[in-house]
Amino acid sequence: MGHIAGLRHTAHEDEPGDAEPRRPRRLTSGLSVRAKAVLAAAGTVAFAIALCMLALVLALQHNLRASADVDADKAAAAIKGQLGRTRVMPQRALVVAPGAVTIKDASGRTVTPMTPTDAGTRKSVEAVRLPAEPVGAGQSYSVTVSPSTTSLDSATGLLLRQAAPAAAGLVLFVAGLTWLLVGRALRPVAAMRQEFTEITERDLHRRVPVPRARDEIHRLARTMNATLDRLHRAMTRQRQFVADASHELRSPITAVRAQLELVLARPSRTDWPAAVHKALRDTDRLQAVASDLLLLARLDAQEAPPKATVDLGALAAEEVRRHPGALTMDQLAEAGGRERAALVTGSRVQLSRLLTNLADNARRHTRTTVSITVAARGGMVELAVDDDGPGIPESDRERVFERFTRLDDARARQDGGTGLGLAIANDIAHAHGGTLTVLTSPRGGARLLLRLPRAT
Repeated sequence: MGHIAGLRHTAHEDEPGDAEPRRPRRLTSGLSVRAKAVLAAAGTVAFAIALCMLALVLALQHNLRASADVDADKAAAAIKGQLGRTRVMPQRALVVAPGAVTIKDASGRTVTPMTPTDAGTRKSVEAVRLPAEPVGAGQSYSVTVSPSTTSLDSATGLLLRQAAPAAAGLVLFVAGLTWLLVGRALRPVAAMRQEFTEITERDLHRRVPVPRARDEIHRLARTMNATLDRLHRAMTRQRQFVADASHELRSPITAVRAQLELVLARPSRTDWPAAVHKALRDTDRLQAVASDLLLLARLDAQEAPPKATVDLGALAAEEVRRHPGALTMDQLAEAGGRERAALVTGSRVQLSRLLTNLADNARRHTRTTVSITVAARGGMVELAVDDDGPGIPESDRERVFERFTRLDDARARQDGGTGLGLAIANDIAHAHGGTLTVLTSPRGGARLLLRLPRAT
């Protein structure tokens, strides 16, 4: 037996407008992933080579300076020893040192000028003439030899001249290798892009190829296929909804047309009040279906309901007053006897529509009366609608929330149900952050339990 509520009133809200599409975030860089990878790899290698070259040059300079200092100290010691062994220096004696030589006596007076004597001497040594005046016994001298930087400069320049071309070649090699490897790694992306561009709304069953390697591209392909699955299901649901809506609208339209044609064919033998009454009844059904479709379109657009505080208990009381004798209501109290406020946040119009759908559905299948219970439990507000009818089998408790679903199609149409009542109620509950479930009622029939977050 059908357990879907039909609606008798029109929507109280405006038609939904076209939602503004979410604009994708624009990327600032115009370079491709391949170019970015090449620049990153080449820059990293160039930076590493520069650091290595700097460390090598600094180490080489340190070692050459230390060697030059040792050579200068040895030359100064040799000159000082030669001065100590000779009482009278020959007038044109020559001493070869790595750098400039300075000789001072005990009083600090320089006795030897730095005078090169051989223009053909190598740049790494210096030819100096020793003093010609007599040297007394015990006379002490201070000898200073400057270390030569010629070898240091030559070695540094040679290293840079030879290493720079090799470093540049290595950077170019890394850039070319990165270009080839990244291009090969992105080859599945090109195949995915080609397949994705060919998918239209008519062939949403197609999927992008998934590479075997379980990397980021593999996860991207799986994500794209999952998105296509959701789109396919949504498109299938939409097509089914359009087909069902067309069928539901065609039935009352066909009935009205048949009645009008029959009346026009026999105008003198027509009971005009009865004919008009039948036409109005079919028009009411047509209006109910159109109203339900309008509300479902608004809910599918996921428009946020107004943020107003609504007393769910007061709404249930209003629904009971509209159907005296058919509905009864119980509102649970706290331990002290004070009734707990069943306040929720949302749209009063939509929540009222939800309660109407649940009540109409229960009244259509109950044997005696329908009981509505409202209770606030912790952070949730619960509203239960119980009937003593035949109930809903467990195998159909999820299916009853699908659109245009009737467990007993013939009786549902006779009672005026559109097959959209519980579907609308379920969508409104989810739009307000709640749930709507089907349980077994203590009265033996079905219990529709609505749970919504309690307003703070």
